[in-house]
Amino acid sequence: MTRLLVGLALLAALGGAGCGSRSEAEGTAGATKPEPVTITTAPVATRMVERTISVVGTLTANMQAEVAAEVEGQVTGIEADLGDRVVKDQVLARVRSDVLEARLGEAEASYEKALADEARGRPLKDDKIISAQEYEQVRTALAVAKARREQLRIEVERATIRAPFDGSIAARLVDAGNYVRPGTTVFRLVQDDPLKFRGEIPERDVPAVEAEQQVRVSVDAYPGEAFQGRVSRVGSASNPQARSLAFEALVPNTDHRVRPGFFGRAEIIVRRDERAVAVPRSAVTSFAGVTKIFVVEDGVAHEREVTLGVDLGDGWVEITQGVTKGIQVATSGLSKLADGTVVQVRADAPPGA
Repeated sequence: MTRLLVGLALLAALGGAGCGSRSEAEGTAGATKPEPVTITTAPVATRMVERTISVVGTLTANMQAEVAAEVEGQVTGIEADLGDRVVKDQVLARVRSDVLEARLGEAEASYEKALADEARGRPLKDDKIISAQEYEQVRTALAVAKARREQLRIEVERATIRAPFDGSIAARLVDAGNYVRPGTTVFRLVQDDPLKFRGEIPERDVPAVEAEQQVRVSVDAYPGEAFQGRVSRVGSASNPQARSLAFEALVPNTDHRVRPGFFGRAEIIVRRDERAVAVPRSAVTSFAGVTKIFVVEDGVAHEREVTLGVDLGDGWVEITQGVTKGIQVATSGLSKLADGTVVQVRADAPPGA
């Protein structure tokens, strides 16, 4: 009886040990098969990238003139004022010219008399009634009278102050009734279509800048809007203090919304890359100064360190180093991923979601 009880106890102990071993083995097997992380993916694509140089500067008038009086006298009329648009040869102001006009009338009469004297003297000279010397004196008097008449005609014309080119009145400096002399500035006129954008290019970027390259200019007065222009001139000498080179771009301003003197920010488009490598921005993660993405191959995520390029907008960013076109990258669940994580791609999500 005793022997039977001892045998049963040994069998029970061996059975318990066997069950424990199976449970541990099953637990170990379960630990090697983690649940896959559900993610979305997108293919690495190619996009067109603009290589630009950013510059700050000022928009200035393409031409500017100090319009001055050319004759002495009282201003009798002002026909343009601050902000007015004017065209070439448009009358801006008038200076009193009645005395000049009286002198012109006298000169006209003298010219007519001299012209008649010459007409009478010609046949007399041919008939030897007057000498050749006397006839030359008549011709000289005619030439002097004609020159005097033309001089006074020009002075009368100059009493009317006109615009030298199409533009806008930036300043009016006299009023009707003021007395002016030759050289007295009456108006300041600017040509505001096109405008000039003037800025400084860092020396390191000078080799990339050429005439006719496209320029986009933005100003604080119109946020979110870019005004298109082209590089017109690049300086020939560097500024040794700033280590930069001056350049100019012409910016059309047909609607005259942008004003001379506005501060502007410009982007000079120096090159376009038609096939730059790009990924959705949601595929990029950064930690401790390291930027990386996760490449998905055969259901496994692999960590790749990358170098970012230009932000392309629309949720995409250029990758200059680390991946090539065509491979799939994870675009969600990045916080749950590590190198070698098993993943499952959502079948119901569009690429890049």
